[in-house]
Amino acid sequence: MQSLRLNLKQITTPAKEMFNHLPNLLPVVAIFILGFAFSILGNYYHTQSAVQKDGEEIVYLLERYIDKVASELYVLNSQLSDRCTEEDKLNLRAHAFRSELIKEVGIYKNGFVICTSNEGPNKIEIPNDVMERINSSKKHITISIDESNSHLSTFFVYASVNDSLGLNVLLPPERFANLIAQFLKAREYQYTLTILNYELSNNAQRHMPYGERLAFTSKLYPFKIELHPTIGTYKYHYLANVWQTILIASFFSLTYLIIGYQLLAKRSIEFNLKNAIRNDQIELYLQPIMDIDLNIVVGSEALVRWNHPTQGYISPDIFIPLAEKLGVIDSLTEKMLSMVALFLQDNPNYQQQKYVSVNVSRISLVDDHFYLCLKKFAKRYPLFIKNILFEVTENIDFDQEQLKLALNNLQRIQDLGFHLAIDDFGTGYSGLNFIRLHSFQVMKIDQVFIKSLYSESSITPVLVSMIQLAKELNMKVIAEGVETEQQIELLRKLGVSYIQGYYYSYPIKPQALIELSEKPEYTQCSDAPA
Repeated sequence: MQSLRLNLKQITTPAKEMFNHLPNLLPVVAIFILGFAFSILGNYYHTQSAVQKDGEEIVYLLERYIDKVASELYVLNSQLSDRCTEEDKLNLRAHAFRSELIKEVGIYKNGFVICTSNEGPNKIEIPNDVMERINSSKKHITISIDESNSHLSTFFVYASVNDSLGLNVLLPPERFANLIAQFLKAREYQYTLTILNYELSNNAQRHMPYGERLAFTSKLYPFKIELHPTIGTYKYHYLANVWQTILIASFFSLTYLIIGYQLLAKRSIEFNLKNAIRNDQIELYLQPIMDIDLNIVVGSEALVRWNHPTQGYISPDIFIPLAEKLGVIDSLTEKMLSMVALFLQDNPNYQQQKYVSVNVSRISLVDDHFYLCLKKFAKRYPLFIKNILFEVTENIDFDQEQLKLALNNLQRIQDLGFHLAIDDFGTGYSGLNFIRLHSFQVMKIDQVFIKSLYSESSITPVLVSMIQLAKELNMKVIAEGVETEQQIELLRKLGVSYIQGYYYSYPIKPQALIELSEKPEYTQCSDAPA
């Protein structure tokens, strides 16, 4: 029973996935439906054009056959005399035998057939109108319908050798019509083949509407053919050209999918993030850092917010990891630094007394490009170096080669004059080793410990150990995530002077930070933690 459920699940899961993607395929289906609809409408005009070409091709085919028969008669004439000898009779009979269509071959002279392949010497009068057509023809070739000696309607081809002598062949008219029968059958035409006054047609011809007929007349010989396209004709030409419809519909479908993919990519968060960095959709927010002993603002942490034009504010928890994944975290950090520099430039009083901390990604630490950007920043804004504190998270996992690069870049950053803080201390396994390998000026204790400060008695000894370690390493301590008065009092007892959290302020816009820091209760001077 369980196996049956698994099998059903294996079947239904792909089916559900296909059904979920069905709305995305509906435009493609619509393109094909429209393509076939237009092709059906256009097939009427295409078939009319095809009938015109088919009629001309049939006339050309019959004309070429008559010319071929005549050319063979001219070759045969070189083997004959004009006396109807026994040898002439045998040559005529051999020629008729070798042909699939010809029934009989004859020699005519001075308006009479004087020798035939079947009967030998003979004297059969040729009608005057036939002789007139032979003489008036440019090629001296003509055709005729007449009765043979067996009183059957027979199709004749006459080829004149000179003014008095020539050859003719006879065959049943149906055999002449068979030359085009397969062509007409495949296209399901109703037709009438008229040779002089003699008509050959398929069985349904008499029911054909007259207005639907298209007539094609030979300019060389006295015959014409009338074609009537049936439903089968339209079907034949439609199926013969449906590949074009499929090709065109596939092209438009592929174009739609490509454009749709590009539009989807442009609507995707990945594309929009890159676009946001370029087009100033990233906004600077600052969260104050307070000295609880002096009750003043000593600095702030720079945070970025993405104000998407249609989706509103997008959480940093979403786009910061995405920026790292897409390899644009350095560009985002550079953007943040440029906004911080503008903020310090516009607020000289803040720049003289306070600092701004900026988070650095683990990816940036192992990237020489990031260091070169900081070098350019330091050269452009030498007065702001002392106001910037870079926060490096403790919870990073480097291999030996990456760790070596990171430590080297940290030293180079410090040599430029920037201060460094170890962020989220206590949440990872590498923090103690990290601060052992490199000196930091500030330790930021993660909010996880602060929130549990009064609910778990075991946290207090851990905090005491962290604070003691910071003092031994000559590091100043900032407690993150402070939200209550009780937390502040406990931190004060533990010797922590600098706090950051919602108790004082959420992250706010730069101007709001200036207004907050200039309030009378927050305007005393102090030594910043950096």
